Amino acid sequence: MKAYFEALGKQYCAKPYKYIDIPFIKIEKIGQKILLKKILLFSNKEKFNIGNPYLKNLYILAKVISHYKEKKKICFKKKRRKGYKLKKGHRQNMTKIKILSIVKINGTQKGSRKF
Repeated sequence: MKAYFEALGKQYCAKPYKYIDIPFIKIEKIGQKILLKKILLFSNKEKFNIGNPYLKNLYILAKVISHYKEKKKICFKKKRRKGYKLKKGHRQNMTKIKILSIVKINGTQKGSRKF
């Protein structure tokens, strides 16, 4: 069983008990459960569902494991014979989540935020 979902403008593949790194979610605390509602595609051994654009009443339940900064990415610019060099670094804030389950819910679940 797997599902493809959208979170903060990017698409990810989710399988139960898999860890995924997504862009930083500022409002979530470590250990909090979240409900991902933008499911694009769901596949099982028996079923294969595609959303238009999203599937309704199908959600991914995930838990926030940690917040961290990823490895630094270096941007280096140079113009030859001009004495111009520019070196910049950037570290993106990320959130590590663990997919707990892919569930079908009729209505909303209290205590979890939706993205």
